[in-house]
Amino acid sequence: MIRKADLSGLDAELQIELDMTASFIKLLQKEQEALIGANLEILETLPREKSVLVMQLTRLSNQRDQHLSSHGLNSDRKGMEALISRSPNAGSITVKWNELLRMAESAQQLNRTNGDLINTRLRYNQQALTVLQNATGGSAPLYGPTGRTFTVKGGRQFGQV
Repeated sequence: MIRKADLSGLDAELQIELDMTASFIKLLQKEQEALIGANLEILETLPREKSVLVMQLTRLSNQRDQHLSSHGLNSDRKGMEALISRSPNAGSITVKWNELLRMAESAQQLNRTNGDLINTRLRYNQQALTVLQNATGGSAPLYGPTGRTFTVKGGRQFGQV
């Protein structure tokens, strides 16, 4: 039988992971609002914030995996459920674990939606760029992110469907 001290920090660690995941979800919601509103100022600041939160969430997930491994369990849902069942405060941990799973699904959906919004905006911008390029006869150079010029080739002729 596993002693209480073996899992004493798991409840607290799950709470920290829940709080961090909630912050990540808020950031994804902020990103979605900025994408919909085309708010470039906000969009420019988000990658750094997202990166920091992802690193912290990864560290917390790795700690959870270490708990599982130290008890001879796999790093998956079944392993976590087995670990929880060994805890004297299984009720509290189960509630937090289920909430974390729900929040992770929510974050995945938000991230997927944001990716779709980004792809839609990129397609729209590419189409607009092609129309503008074709309107100038395709001869005017454009500047890329590195400052070098390039010419867009292909696409539809101006006025054609």
